[in-house]
Amino acid sequence: MQGGGVPTQADFHAAITARADRWVAACLRITRSRELAEDAVQEALLSAWNKRDQFQGGARLDTWIHRIAVNAALQLLRKQRPANFDSLDFEVMDDGDLPEDERLAEELEADLTSALDHLTDIERTCFVLKHLEQWRLKEIGDELELSVGTVKQALFRGVRKLRRHMPALRSVDK
Repeated sequence: MQGGGVPTQADFHAAITARADRWVAACLRITRSRELAEDAVQEALLSAWNKRDQFQGGARLDTWIHRIAVNAALQLLRKQRPANFDSLDFEVMDDGDLPEDERLAEELEADLTSALDHLTDIERTCFVLKHLEQWRLKEIGDELELSVGTVKQALFRGVRKLRRHMPALRSVDK
């Protein structure tokens, strides 16, 4: 970013080019709807642009927008289902260059996607926010209007169910 101040149009363009797919994937994990995920990202970009003077240089612009997008996805989900959350999906980020690594990552992604279907909506939401989006327990509780204890219980139950439904994790639970 130029000068570390208010992000410019060029800064936004660079962030969008580099990270838009990642924002959509994160929102898709929350909403399970490509349309809602894309709407959330659009809403986040508009919000971020309109509030760009509030951007704190302590974070990266793409990280700031990512957080706004996740919050927008949660808001859209609440509007659609005020008393409940829909199931979430998950995309494994592949850092390996080897075909075997790619195959294993695809298998893990398929296993996790299938296993996530066995979690309740709140378990899925808490799991994604904690383990994939790296939110703190208090942040999750505040966002979902739950106590930290309730978030911990949902995470515990969710991880336990994932271990039962994912062959690669079954030995961890024993």
